[in-house]
Amino acid sequence: MKTEAIRKVTEKVVKKHPKLAATNPKVSVLSPGKYLLQYSFNDDLPNGKTISQTIRVVADEEGNISKMSSSRG
Repeated sequence: MKTEAIRKVTEKVVKKHPKLAATNPKVSVLSPGKYLLQYSFNDDLPNGKTISQTIRVVADEEGNISKMSSSRG
């Protein structure tokens, strides 16, 4: 995946999840022309504990997002 396409996807993800502004994604190939980008970060809870969150994005070579999901665990 091209750097410009990763930057385009990251801009869209950061608009929904501002805490990912300084995070680089882990990029994997799903099929020819489709890529999985995974963003991970830890969020602080009010009781002093932390929770890890992962944002998964499926995008094409041009940086067009087809699916975005998040998980907490």
